[in-house]
Amino acid sequence: MILIVKLIAVALVHMAFFASYPETGPFGTYYLWLSLLLWTVFILFINTSAKLVKLISGAAGTAVNIAAFGLMALAIAATMPQYDKTSVLEKIQKGKYPDRGTINSGMLRFGVNLNREVGTQIKGLDGELEKAVKKLKED
Repeated sequence: MILIVKLIAVALVHMAFFASYPETGPFGTYYLWLSLLLWTVFILFINTSAKLVKLISGAAGTAVNIAAFGLMALAIAATMPQYDKTSVLEKIQKGKYPDRGTINSGMLRFGVNLNREVGTQIKGLDGELEKAVKKLKED
């Protein structure tokens, strides 16, 4: 993979965890930035070794990349702070997955209101539907 794609993937993995489990408490933002920095540096170093391994075997280089991202997801799930002092990994093991309300509140941290976006799209579909019905009545 290209390095920039890997770095974007690191940010997306962090964003997915923080949107899915937003109850991180007062140190959640600090954790996000520190973790993002540490894992970005780790992926930069792993990228070099993956390229060297890829010279020997392309599948092995891909396996190194997949293992690095798996390790990152596991470490984030195990160490991300939560209000209830239960790690995200334990929540996933117990089957406590996020619902739509939780994800919406998590996305609000990033400035995205899913309810408003869906409402806007529904209004747009209503307008298109009215145009189509008028056109059918004219024909």
